[in-house]
Amino acid sequence: MTKRVIVLTIVIIGLLGGLGFVLYNQFFFGRGDGQELGRLGEIKKRGEIIIGTDATYPPMESRDEQGNFSGMDIDIAREIASDLGVRAKFKNIIWEEIFNAAKNGETDMIISAITITKERTETLAFSDPYFNAGQVIVSAKDKKGIISGPKDLKEYRVGVQVGTTSEEEARKYTGNPSLVNTYENYDLAKEDLLQGKIDAIIIDYPAAVGMVAGEEKLQIAGEIFTQEFYGIAIQKDQPALLSQINKSIRRLKQAGELRRIEEKWLGQ
Repeated sequence: MTKRVIVLTIVIIGLLGGLGFVLYNQFFFGRGDGQELGRLGEIKKRGEIIIGTDATYPPMESRDEQGNFSGMDIDIAREIASDLGVRAKFKNIIWEEIFNAAKNGETDMIISAITITKERTETLAFSDPYFNAGQVIVSAKDKKGIISGPKDLKEYRVGVQVGTTSEEEARKYTGNPSLVNTYENYDLAKEDLLQGKIDAIIIDYPAAVGMVAGEEKLQIAGEIFTQEFYGIAIQKDQPALLSQINKSIRRLKQAGELRRIEEKWLGQ
């Protein structure tokens, strides 16, 4: 082998090695030329994170007449956006469509008082829990002493939001599926409760606080009777984005900011 051939061989090996390193780095670490790939890279490139929420669930998430979003979940989402160095862009999505919006990439993340369940984790990736809500019963005050816990719901008409863990609990405790009334949102359930069309509502505790606020005819009946851990959901196979979301949640917990947000919206 001539000296020229040896030198040429070394050069080719070096070039192939460099190309291999770049491809390896892109495939395994989602980076190329220092640029983040995947959903996190897209978010940083566009300068905003698209956040899906069903803003009909105060004090967790709601909108005013001008379309401005507010609530405990909204504050948490804004903190995450701030940590990423991007703007928070909220998108109002009805509950029945919110999970598909995350799956098909219509949103970068969804935060909407979403309980982490085994079924949901099969199709979406969830963050670490950021709040333990638990479910309670809201009833008319004239039911005081009659309805004070889930076991008292047998044979009573119960309202829930469709597709929620509250619906599962209602079917369990009423003993009769025909007594379970499902609604697109809890505002509609509240209207029926006030009009006497249903006897009680099963709902997560934070939203129950908002529901009875300023309503002389309504009460939270009894204590929290389930464990409901809320999480933020994103598309599967986006580890970089999920890691950043979890990092923000840890920061909020450790700095006491999460507790401050809870006190702001729940008065706890």
